[in-house]
Order: sequence, then structure tokens, then C-alpha cells
Amino acid sequence: MRRIVLIGFFILFSLFPGSSSAESRPEQIKTFLQRGMEKGLHLDEKAAMVELEKAIELDRENPMGYAYMAVAYLFFYETAFEEKEKKLKEVFLLRAVEDAQVRAEKKIDKNPQNGEAFLAAGIAKMARNRYEIVLKNYIRAFRQAQNVWDYLEKAKELAPENYDVYYPMGVFHYHLSQLSGVARWITSLFITAGDREKGLKELELAAEKGVLMRDLAQSN
Repeated sequence: MRRIVLIGFFILFSLFPGSSSAESRPEQIKTFLQRGMEKGLHLDEKAAMVELEKAIELDRENPMGYAYMAVAYLFFYETAFEEKEKKLKEVFLLRAVEDAQVRAEKKIDKNPQNGEAFLAAGIAKMARNRYEIVLKNYIRAFRQAQNVWDYLEKAKELAPENYDVYYPMGVFHYHLSQLSGVARWITSLFITAGDREKGLKELELAAEKGVLMRDLAQSN
């Protein structure tokens, strides 16, 4: 009888897993993403990708894992020396951006109030924006920047408690403030006004209270 009861409990827990494991998954994903970004900043590409892959494996429909994968590949693309290596990183970077965008848009279509999905899309598109700048495709970069800013503003509106959004916003405000003349007027009109002090404050806020973007903000 005791054996039958134990088997019964095992079947019940198999069919109806406890809420604690379900609730821990987002935290596990966050932990792997944090580790991935930390390893990346320490130039440990292999370890960084292992951690980011773990985050993606936990939820393949979560765009955030792919967005941070894109950021990591962008970093290693820019720091690669050999042309063959850069080309390989380029392929992985663009694939990660696409994967993040597709999944983010699906979640936004399903729930237009999903602030995390907007942030994931914004981060992925920002990586693509930087990639276009590196290639000196400035028209494409400008269009990407417009799109990025729209997603970041929406992410901040829907999830103001997510301080990670202040890192990319701070980058925009700070670097756009370095422009002058016509370029500064155009970006102010079509993207957002450059503001050095505001940008620095946003970077400080992300460095103090951010989670996944904290290390990047601190390094900046």
C-alpha cells in the first residue's frame, strides 16, 4: 500500500509540476544571461556562448536570449582580427538579431503590453544598428536607430521598473549629443535629442539598478 501511495504521488507531481519550478525558470534564464554577458566582457567567448545557449535552451521562444546573443556576437565581431573569423561572427550576429526580432514580434502581437518583448527587440535592433555603422552603412544605421528608439521608449513605458532599458537609452542620449550641425538637428528631429548629462545619468542608473545590462553600463 505504501508503495502504491508513493507511485501515486510521483504520477501526480509528474502531471502537475509545482509552481516553484515554473517560477524559477525566468530567474534561471536571467542568471545564465548575466553570466554570459560577464564572460563576454572578460573576452571568454566560448564560456559566454555556453551560458547564453543555456538561457535559450530553457525557453526557445523567449527573444531576450537571442537579443543578448546578438550583443555578444557584435562584441566578438568587432574585436576579431582575422577576416574569416569576422565573417563567421557576422553570420551568427545577423541570425541572432533575426531570431530575436521574430520572437519579439510574435509576443508583441499576442500581447501589446509586453514590455520585455519590446526591450528584446530594441536590444537586437541596436546590435544591428551598430553593425551597420561599423560597415559605414549610415543610411541603414539611421533607419535602424529610429526603429530602436521607438522600441526602447515603448519598453520604458510598459516596464519602467526594468532599469536595463536605461543603458541603451543612455548610449543614445550620450552619443547623439556628440554630433553637431545638420547631423545633430536631423537626429533630434527623427530619433531623439542628444543630451550628454541625461545620457550619463541613465548609464549610471543602469549601472546601479540594472540587472542584465549592469556590467555593460559599468564598463562604459
